Amino acid sequence: MKNTLLLIITVLLYSCGQENKPANVLTHKIDFEKELKEIENLRDSFSLTLKEGRYEDIGKWVSSDVKIIGPGGSGWNKMYELGKERGRFPYDSIIMKPKETYIMNDTMAYDWGTSSVFYTDEAGKTKELRNSFLVILKKENGKWKLHREVGSSTLE
Repeated sequence: MKNTLLLIITVLLYSCGQENKPANVLTHKIDFEKELKEIENLRDSFSLTLKEGRYEDIGKWVSSDVKIIGPGGSGWNKMYELGKERGRFPYDSIIMKPKETYIMNDTMAYDWGTSSVFYTDEAGKTKELRNSFLVILKKENGKWKLHREVGSSTLE
């Protein structure tokens, strides 16, 4: 009995001294500089794809279950109507100006900032629309992709 009690006390003391880590704690370091460069490359590649009119290639830069809530308002609604055959991104080009990029872990990050979107109206004139955005980025198969986007015609 004395040995059993001593064994139980030893096990309890040992287990109390162990560090309890939740299963989802990141155990390796993230190279933030490298990840930020990859996110910048995503922005640049996405913008270039739109500018070159390669709308069929947009899938390379968005997650498999992307969700987008675009800005509203008369100018935006007009652009969406004129470019509806282009899909989710009905504009000619975009210039993104992120103000904050935060890497949450090795598979999720977000961008917050403003952008200028350009489209061609029915008279052939280039129009600019500005917005604020919050984009959640997700890493799929080792590549950062646009996963969720919420845009607002209100500039912040």
